[in-house]
Amino acid sequence: MGKSRFEYEIRGCRYAPELFRAYKGLPGQEKHKIPLSSEQRRQMGNLCLTKGGQAGVAYLKHIEREQARQCHAYKTYGFFLKGEQHRYVYASNLRCREDDAIEKRLDILRMFRDYLARTQGYIEESTECEFDAQFRPVHVRKNYAIADLARPVVVWLYAA
Repeated sequence: MGKSRFEYEIRGCRYAPELFRAYKGLPGQEKHKIPLSSEQRRQMGNLCLTKGGQAGVAYLKHIEREQARQCHAYKTYGFFLKGEQHRYVYASNLRCREDDAIEKRLDILRMFRDYLARTQGYIEESTECEFDAQFRPVHVRKNYAIADLARPVVVWLYAA
């Protein structure tokens, strides 16, 4: 089966390049508007007016490829466990993009370190219990792991 070719449509006013709009769709189907910033619309309008419609379409394709390459990798910070060489703990909800500023990444590390410092590095790993005759829990025991705050680690998270 052959590859479907999208059709592009660019509309605008000669005297206002920032008002140009772009639409994309398959032949015979309704075309959908391509979201563009005002600077991108102005640039596309200038290209269409000075170099023709094909230059505008090429610019649109460049923008779409750039948007498809956006960051899907996130990073967070964790700490190795005391006495264990290859195990570590981290908080997956404390994360940032890989290209975020160093201040934001440092804030995430500090927040997690402060949380672990309040609990003296103890992290609850599991809970065990026994049941009595009425199936009520008795002899509840919690198992803890201890994070080594002197051994931070960078943890990469990938979004689909």
